[in-house]
Amino acid sequence: MRHDSGVSYVTKVTGSVTTKSGDVIKNNDVIIRDVPPSLIPVVAGLTSQRKRVPFWYLFDTRGVVTTSNTYGVWQKEYSILQSHSDDIASKTSSPVILVELGSGASSKTRLVIEAMLRRHGSLEFVPVDVSKEHIEEVGHQLELDYEGLTVKPFGGLYMDGVRHLSTRNEPKMMLFLGNSFSNTCLHEQVDMMKDIRAQLTTKDRLVLGLDMNKDRDSLLEAYGQQWVTFQKDNPIGRLNKDFDGDMDAAKFELVTDVIEKPTDGDTPNYVMGYWRSLAAQRVKFRRLGLNLDFQSGEKFFFTDGPNWTELQVEPAPDTPPGGEERLTWADITFFNTLGWVTPLDPTVLDRFPNLTKVMGDVQYQQGIARWLKERPQTNM
Repeated sequence: MRHDSGVSYVTKVTGSVTTKSGDVIKNNDVIIRDVPPSLIPVVAGLTSQRKRVPFWYLFDTRGVVTTSNTYGVWQKEYSILQSHSDDIASKTSSPVILVELGSGASSKTRLVIEAMLRRHGSLEFVPVDVSKEHIEEVGHQLELDYEGLTVKPFGGLYMDGVRHLSTRNEPKMMLFLGNSFSNTCLHEQVDMMKDIRAQLTTKDRLVLGLDMNKDRDSLLEAYGQQWVTFQKDNPIGRLNKDFDGDMDAAKFELVTDVIEKPTDGDTPNYVMGYWRSLAAQRVKFRRLGLNLDFQSGEKFFFTDGPNWTELQVEPAPDTPPGGEERLTWADITFFNTLGWVTPLDPTVLDRFPNLTKVMGDVQYQQGIARWLKERPQTNM
């Protein structure tokens, strides 16, 4: 066992040192032995040079209560939805599927459900969350509370739920609220948005919640020690349960820090959350045949999410939401031609996802979107 620059190497219990490639230390026996697919991202984090667990792993089968006085995102989003749920519902047509990624207790979502039921009379709601048992209970209660509502919970990771729903032809209103997205690291946010965009069609809509609070003191308070059970004790206990480990939560301290960047630049602030080892120690995960050696002060991350400003999240001029592709005259001609066809048959592109993506890329290009909104309305 050896350490370079404060970074642990990972060994099997036999004591042999594994080889490493890039960020993840490669050892197929360690990574895949008796591990269900849903936990592969956790093993990848354990065996990376910068040890981490995905933020969703902090949520157990019961979820977590997020109505604390210091969790300002919940109150702010609830207030916004009180004012704008009818606006959100107005962007949909029947029959529509309401989807929520990281739904938890769906407490804020009730406002949107009520608005969509007022508009459509009936509604299918698909909550997506790793806490399947919890969302099944929540879904049952929602069906009791709202006539005309059908709840079909999906237990699993966010993108698994998105891909599952991409096979449905009905328009979808997708909610991604709270801090689930904000607590995802930057490169994963980019990949996730590209993946979501690829699965949606021009009939679908996405409402994304972003925490734009820039006050360091309030951020540190919101992510403070009142969350020690949720952010440290529970996930360490879960690691021990899932992988037959002996990790001692008392030997790690919960630390939150805010890495500040210039507010007028392209780089966002970061909220860093990690467990800091209080002493040199070895942790064993017997189910994986894995030993982790920690130096005193070494960090084990669970969040390093960016904290954006409005300027940073504005779409770049003339950039379609799917990425950096430039439009061609063929794209624009196709869009213009289909503009005559789709009013006659709105389902004409349902079986052609690539052509549907072209329509979206053109429609959401900033200049074209502005023209479509402001152009004169005529009978031709």
